[in-house]
Amino acid sequence: MRTDEPGREIGHLAACYWEFLLERDPLLRVRRGLPVETLPGVSVAEADERARFGAGVLDRLRSIDDAELSGTDADTAAFVAALAEQELRARRCYWLTPAATPYRLFPLVQYADTVLAPFRFDERADSERYLVLVRELARVVGTIRDKTAGQAARGVRIPAPALAGARATIVGLRALLARRVEVDEDRLGPADRAGLRDGVRRLVTGEVEPAFDGLLAVLDDPAYRRGAAEGVGWAQYEGGEEAYREFIRTHTAEDASPERLHALGLDHCLELAERMREVRAALGFPGGEEDFHARLRTEPRLHARTPEEVEARYRGHLDRLAPLLPRWFATLPAAPYGLARLDPALEAGMTFGYYEQPTPAGPVGRYRYNGSDLANRSLLGAASLIYHELAPGHHFHLARQAESRVLPELRREVVEFGGFNEGWAEYAAGLGWEMGLYDDPWDAYGRLAQERFTSQRLVVDTGLNLGTMTLEEARAFMRANSTESDRQIASDLLRYSTDLPGQALSYRAGYLEFSRLRARVEEDQGAGFDVRAFHEVVLSGGGLPFPALRRRVARELRAEETERIG
Repeated sequence: MRTDEPGREIGHLAACYWEFLLERDPLLRVRRGLPVETLPGVSVAEADERARFGAGVLDRLRSIDDAELSGTDADTAAFVAALAEQELRARRCYWLTPAATPYRLFPLVQYADTVLAPFRFDERADSERYLVLVRELARVVGTIRDKTAGQAARGVRIPAPALAGARATIVGLRALLARRVEVDEDRLGPADRAGLRDGVRRLVTGEVEPAFDGLLAVLDDPAYRRGAAEGVGWAQYEGGEEAYREFIRTHTAEDASPERLHALGLDHCLELAERMREVRAALGFPGGEEDFHARLRTEPRLHARTPEEVEARYRGHLDRLAPLLPRWFATLPAAPYGLARLDPALEAGMTFGYYEQPTPAGPVGRYRYNGSDLANRSLLGAASLIYHELAPGHHFHLARQAESRVLPELRREVVEFGGFNEGWAEYAAGLGWEMGLYDDPWDAYGRLAQERFTSQRLVVDTGLNLGTMTLEEARAFMRANSTESDRQIASDLLRYSTDLPGQALSYRAGYLEFSRLRARVEEDQGAGFDVRAFHEVVLSGGGLPFPALRRRVARELRAEETERIG
């Protein structure tokens, strides 16, 4: 049935979607200051429920006349449609989506850190609610075990090269979460301390640890290990290639062809290799790249002795950036940003670190950096990395989005379009060229190395998952096109081919979309181009799939031009 008020209907649909997600996502609830009473698992029933909801949303969208939508309503309609399509895509790929690999297990840490660690015991009933959440944690691990077993029955197993890393992550999480769920007794009244302490310990030993043991038992089963393929990538599974193409649609926020991305990656790697050669010459190094990179591995200025030195290096780059920001951005985020180390128990399973959004309990946006294996962890790309992760990268996008007074709640809080998220962060790091932040040749080489690193991902992610490259071929290509250590290369290749297929494409593919979009606007506006206005239109609208972002930029900047002329 058609509606005479399409804008109002879109607003209502977005509000319904928000309520649906808010009821199920504990991280959203924490950010909104709401109590958490359940944790989401990875069961078939939960995937079915989300897919049914997504299908219903798409049905309602078809009844709305798109031509009658304008401004924020048009952006919201595109956002909601893309979100709903992802729900259906996730269900179609359910049995081909990993569950027990390092990055897929990361939400368990988020639940412990974001939900349980800051839990408030204001009323007597809160102790019981806390115990319910500890039991929920065990239930979630149980759904991961069930899905992993169900995948094995369908011939989908973690490949042999990744099994040891997955198992080590699970063992580490088992110990970590057993510690994290224990409550600091200073937060409790005397009457509650003993009961809650004993209740948590019973749940840990009786449910949480056995759930992890059950998951380990699936991976340790001799039949599972015998059936684990020696090769990697999604093309080896029945229906795997189509699933991989679906993953790309989700992660790039665009209908991008893996074959086209592969070719782009090859071209960009060649171009960036030449630019890196020019910087080596400027540094006075006459030898070839391999010799120079051998020097990088022992160059004292590129290695820290302590995690505190790592943090100090990042902080120095942020200090250089801060006074330049008003010249490039009309509005800065209200939330401050900072740095903190990853939990050491997680560092072995994660190549780098991650950005942590501000919440009511932790109002600072932080980059959680990896402070381990410092002898093999180069700081060559520290400037590029921190401009990507914090300012003007992830923090500027995500904090601005959350602080918006125009966007509906759904669009302020939900971050689902990886191409936009990572593409903006890479584009933002690339602004350092224009800002003069890479005037030091070492920082310039680090930025170029980062660009080539994200470009080679276009090659190896697609090559591994389409089955056109073996793990050894991908390793050789990555060695030739990155400055990463062998350990990091091994970790990253397994991330692409056994854990998060397609996700790594979002960085360079998204960067290229932002770069092309800006170039078109500059060409159209000529001398009247205002980079601050361009950035404001992009950031004030929050994350969007790229077709919607292109429409938004064209619409908003055209309106600004009309106002200026008028």
